[in-house]
Order: sequence, then structure tokens, then C-alpha cells
Amino acid sequence: MSALEAVAPGLARLALRTPTLPPATTTNTLLVGHRDFVVIEPATPDRAEQARLNAAIEAKLDDGGELVAIIITHHHVDHIAYADGLRERYGGRLLAHRATADRVPFAVDDDLADGDVIALDGGLQVEALHTPGHAPGHLVLVERSSQVAHVGDLVAGIGTILIDPDDSGDMGLYLESLERVARLGLRALVPAHGPVITDPEGHLRRYIKHRLMRENKLLKALEGGPLSRGQLLARVYDDAPSALWPLADRSLEAHIQKLERERRLHRDDVVIRALSCPGASASS
Repeated sequence: MSALEAVAPGLARLALRTPTLPPATTTNTLLVGHRDFVVIEPATPDRAEQARLNAAIEAKLDDGGELVAIIITHHHVDHIAYADGLRERYGGRLLAHRATADRVPFAVDDDLADGDVIALDGGLQVEALHTPGHAPGHLVLVERSSQVAHVGDLVAGIGTILIDPDDSGDMGLYLESLERVARLGLRALVPAHGPVITDPEGHLRRYIKHRLMRENKLLKALEGGPLSRGQLLARVYDDAPSALWPLADRSLEAHIQKLERERRLHRDDVVIRALSCPGASASS
């Protein structure tokens, strides 16, 4: 049984086994605070893993601590499974963005909006940043004094992040959120999945570069003329195993929708074609 991992003074991580997309097998729960504390992302449905988190919380409570709040970054099932149960067991107010509160199967006590701050003892402050794209209500939680952030599914320490329009994913908003957090000058990122990221700006910039590479590859593929959806998928993701193409198709759709909004491509029931310039009509 692994113990809490100190990330910064007053911040400790527990990687708890959670059913999630491979190659990830765990979701990171972050405890922030010395005496007064918050729990970010209590996600595991596994009773043995919940017991590990309970033990960490009870150690703080036995030392005179108080659980101030429970925070979830977004609505996906591998991020929320123990949130309601943790509140029932220990109290504390359950917080999320309003767009997340509208999508989870339990009541949220208070909304967390962009710029809201939770002040804790010892000068710790947790600031909520609204970072939509992966999910409409996605939050990044920044502890100001350490400049360490729990970034949920903005990026991963292992694997990648799916942007699925069928689940309200938005590639344009996602790229804006990546750019916003990249500019913050953070010292470390705690992703929902995988190890702590110690090169925040570099990691975020690589994510932006990778998404723009896919977008450019998509547009390049269309330079030779219109393509069917299947043809486009095969060309844009020719470097990925075909077994992953069903998931890749969701990201492809997110890119297509972004480029449609920007009037850089057009599709009908049969093919997808590039438009010659932004603002051009489908018939030009």
C-alpha cells in the first residue's frame, strides 16, 4: 500500500485505482492544506482504495484538522465516484463548476466559478480556473503559494486526453484552455492520471503542438481534393494503430467541428472538403 506523496508543503497526492481509459489505471486525489484542508478529485469506486483515502483524511482529522471542501474537476465517472460518499462520511461542502453540477448524479453544495478562491490556514489558497474543452465545466485548481495545480483532464502524465464532441468536448476551447494554463508560470501539475508533471509549460506546449499537428495534417490531406470520413481518418491517424481509430475518430470529429466553425472546411453527407480561405462559402 503506497503512502501519500508530498508534492509541495501542504499538498499531498494519492494515486487511487479507478476504472479509466488505458493506459491509465489510477486517478490522482490531492489533499491541500495543513489543518484546514480540501480534497480534490476523490474518484475511486474501489472500497479498498477508498479506505486508503479515508486513512489519510482521518489522520488529519485526528490531528485537529477540518475538511473544508471536496472539489471535483469535471463530471466524468472516473473523477467523481467517491465524491458523494466522502461527503456523507466526513462532511465538507462538495464544490464544482455549475456545468459539472448539472451533469453529476448527486447534489453539489456550491458552484465554483472562474477566479473563486478557497483560503486555508498557513497561507494556502486554492483558486479555481474554468478550463473548458475536455468537458464544459472543467476546472483547474491552483494552489497559489506553491504554484502547483491539479489539472484534472486538461493534460495527462500517462496516455493522452480525449476530446469527444458527443460528450460536449470542444477542440477550440480545449486549445484555449491549454494556452491559458501554459502562461501561468506554474511549478508543477498534478494530472488526474499519471505522475506529477515537473515541466508544466513544456508539457502544455507539447499538447498544443500535437493538436495543431493533427489539424494541419487534416487540412493537408484535403489539399488533394475531397475525402470521405473514413479516408480522412486513415490519413490523419496513419501513425496510430487501427485498433485506436474508434477513439481517434472522436478527436477527428472535434477537429472537424472546430475547422467548420472557422470556415476552413465544409462537409456534406458524402465528403469533407477544404475551403480556400477563412470566410469562404462552400460554393466558392
